[in-house]
Amino acid sequence: SHLPFFVAKQFPFICDTRTSCHYSTVYMQHTHTHTHKFLPTLIYTMQSINTLELLSTLIDATHHGSTTIQTLCNEARSNTIQFKEEGDARSAMTIADTTAQAVIVSSLLHKYPNLNIVGEEDESVAQVVDPEKVRDLKGELLQKFDWFVGGSPEIPQPPTELDLTEVIVYVDPLDGTREFVEGRLENVQCLIGCVYRGIPLLGAVGLPFPSLESKEENGHVIEVVFGLVGKGIGKMISTKNGNLSKSPLPNIKPYTSGDTIYVSSGDSSKVKPTVTLAENIFHSDKTKNYNGMTHQIIGASGNKMLQVSYGSSTISLQGTGTSLWDTAAPSAILFALGGKVTDYFGNDLVYGTNKGQLGNKRGVISSAPGAKGVHLDMVETMGKDDGILSLRD
Repeated sequence: SHLPFFVAKQFPFICDTRTSCHYSTVYMQHTHTHTHKFLPTLIYTMQSINTLELLSTLIDATHHGSTTIQTLCNEARSNTIQFKEEGDARSAMTIADTTAQAVIVSSLLHKYPNLNIVGEEDESVAQVVDPEKVRDLKGELLQKFDWFVGGSPEIPQPPTELDLTEVIVYVDPLDGTREFVEGRLENVQCLIGCVYRGIPLLGAVGLPFPSLESKEENGHVIEVVFGLVGKGIGKMISTKNGNLSKSPLPNIKPYTSGDTIYVSSGDSSKVKPTVTLAENIFHSDKTKNYNGMTHQIIGASGNKMLQVSYGSSTISLQGTGTSLWDTAAPSAILFALGGKVTDYFGNDLVYGTNKGQLGNKRGVISSAPGAKGVHLDMVETMGKDDGILSLRD
C-alpha cells in the first residue's frame, strides 16, 4: 500500500540557557513506494526568539555600545582618523566605531550564536565572539513595561516569537562619525535595528551624549530610545552605576493639518535640490493649502529620523549616501508611532544582506505621524523631477 506518514526527528542543538530559545519541530510528509520500507525523512528544526527578550537585549547592547563610545571619546577624536572615502568627512572611522561594533556583535553572538548581523564596520571588525568584548545582555528589561502607544488600531500586534532564520539585525555602532569628530556630540547615536521578514520591526537608538538640558534634568549619562511596531515606543536612561531604568519621553507631536512644515536635511550640496522641491510645494504652491515651511539642518541619519518620530521635524530628506544600518532602527521607532519611511519614489526600503545592495541608493524620505499627505505630496513632486528620476537607473 502507499501510506503517507509523518516522521519527526529532533536533532540535538546547543542552546545558551540564558536565552529563551525555543525549537519547534517541523514535520514533513513523505509517501513511500516500497511496501514495508519506511524511509527516514529529513526534518529541520526552527529556532524561535521571544520578541520582547530580543528587543531587551538590543536595548542593552545599544547601551553598552554607547558606553564604549563615551569612554573612548577623547582618545578617538585625538588619534588618527581613517576615511573610507578620501576627502569625504562623512566616511570617517575611529577606534570608537570599531570597538563599539566589536562589543555589540560579540555580546549579541554570545547570547544568540546564529543571529544574522550586518554591521557598518564589518570590513574592519570580524563577526566573531571576542571574549574580552562580551557584555552580559539583560533579557528582562521590558517585563511589565508601560509603553507609549502610537500608530493606529490598524497596526497589528507584533508576534510573540520570531523565527530566527528570518531575522536580520543591522548595527551602526556610531552614527554621525563626522559630527563626533567635529565635536557636535549631541547628534551622535548608536543604532541597532531588527528587520523581520523584510520590515523593520524593532530597534534601539542609543544617545551617548544627550543634550545638556536632558543631562542636567535627569542626572544621567546615556539614553536609549526604542520601539516595537504594534506595541509602541519607550525610553530608558543609564545612570553612573550602569543600571537602565524607564524615563519619560519628550513630548510627541503628531502633525496636524495647518501646522508649519519642518523639513530637515543635512548640509550636503547633494540634498539641496530636494529641499528646493520641498520649498516649491510647502511654501510657494498656494494650491496645496500648506501653512509655510521651515528648513532645519540636522546632523546624522538616525538623529534626523528620531526628530521626525518626536514631531520636531515633519519630514526628513536624506540623500543617496545612507545605508540600511542607518535606517533600520529609527524606522522601527517611527513605524511604531504610525510614521512613514520610503525612498524618493514612495517605495519601501529593501532590506537584505547582499554586500552590494546595502545602500539606500534612491534616497530616503521619513515623515512624522499624521503627515502621510505631506509625504505623498513630496513623493509625487520628486517623481516629476528629471534629476530625481535619474536615480531610478
